[in-house]
Amino acid sequence: MLSTLRNRRFRLAWLSYTASSTATSLTPVALTLFVLDTQGGVAVLGLVLGSRTAGFVVGAVVGGMVTDGYPRRTVLTVASAVRGTAILASVAAFTVSVPAICAAILVAGIGEGVFRGAYQALIGEVVAEPDRQRANALSTLSNRLMLVGGPTLAALLYVAVGGSVTLVATGLLWLGSAGLALLLPRGGRPPSNDARRRPFADYAEVLREAGRHRWFVAGLGALVVWLALGFAVQQLTLPVVSRSDLGGEAFLGIALGCYSAGAVAGALLLSRWTPRRPGTVAFAGLSLYGLVPLALTVPGVAPQWGAALVLLAYFLGGIGIEAFNIPWFSAIQREVPPERLGRLFSFDFMVSHGVAPLGLVLLPLALTSVGQTPVLLVCGLLTVAAALGALAVPGARSLADPRPLARSGTAP
Repeated sequence: MLSTLRNRRFRLAWLSYTASSTATSLTPVALTLFVLDTQGGVAVLGLVLGSRTAGFVVGAVVGGMVTDGYPRRTVLTVASAVRGTAILASVAAFTVSVPAICAAILVAGIGEGVFRGAYQALIGEVVAEPDRQRANALSTLSNRLMLVGGPTLAALLYVAVGGSVTLVATGLLWLGSAGLALLLPRGGRPPSNDARRRPFADYAEVLREAGRHRWFVAGLGALVVWLALGFAVQQLTLPVVSRSDLGGEAFLGIALGCYSAGAVAGALLLSRWTPRRPGTVAFAGLSLYGLVPLALTVPGVAPQWGAALVLLAYFLGGIGIEAFNIPWFSAIQREVPPERLGRLFSFDFMVSHGVAPLGLVLLPLALTSVGQTPVLLVCGLLTVAAALGALAVPGARSLADPRPLARSGTAP
């Protein structure tokens, strides 16, 4: 796997990606704690985190337009520079107003959405076909390893030096990522003029393509529920539960580290095992994340048992997400024509991540009016039900379109 680093262009891109992943792993925890300490409760936190997700969705759309139309070296450099500058600006925005914070975080999210797609496209450009799987595996592993230690490091940095310095550090890491991308050699694949002039050409055809795969529609629906309810509600409640029942910010970092450790374990497992029914594994894995909101109801009643259950739930949730992601992406690549793959992946990101800000904005209202425990229970159960319910759709268990049975007899 490390032999792919002999390729200089991939090595520089991977170093840029790793610096970006390190900053990405620090940002959510630092941002969450800084908002709670300086701006108030979960309502403001929901707006700020929702701005980041909304920016990512916009960035995914913009990335689909520019990644093929401009040199990918330029796209990676500008995307990281935008993120770093926006995060540095957010430090000043904390002294201005909540809308100013949201605006800065929105711009940072746009840079994140553009960078992710451009990096994956660059791997296909600079790495030969026999080495691409190893290059992708190295990228995934480095990202997940950063996410294991990043949340804990962010919490420790926050306690030691405060929110402003921690956010400045993440901004500088992204500027470093931009500098590494700028070192990439010029040249390579020429940009597409058609991609610049007609970025949304034939998009209706892509929507029809998505509708032809019922397992894809079902999976997208399950992803929407996971992101808007299961994932969003834990973003809002884990900091509160950590502070009120589990000893403070350090537990938040440990829980998120357990999630990333589970994701590493899941990725390693799926790199060595090809299940006969990948859809069954994928949707069962996605359902495991429903345990996270359910476990967060326990610490208020039994803190000691609750702490153990929350950490276990995050670890299993991490395994489950990778058990879903790897078969899901492989199925799309197998079942969808190559000329529509990029736009279908963009559609996937747009829809699934596009609804997440709604959850972050609306869930605080439910938490305030109904109460934390009922909302966590409903979100957890709906996440489980949506994932397992998708298995009832034809083709979902194999993540493949059902093949029509051959008719016997002679044609007239």
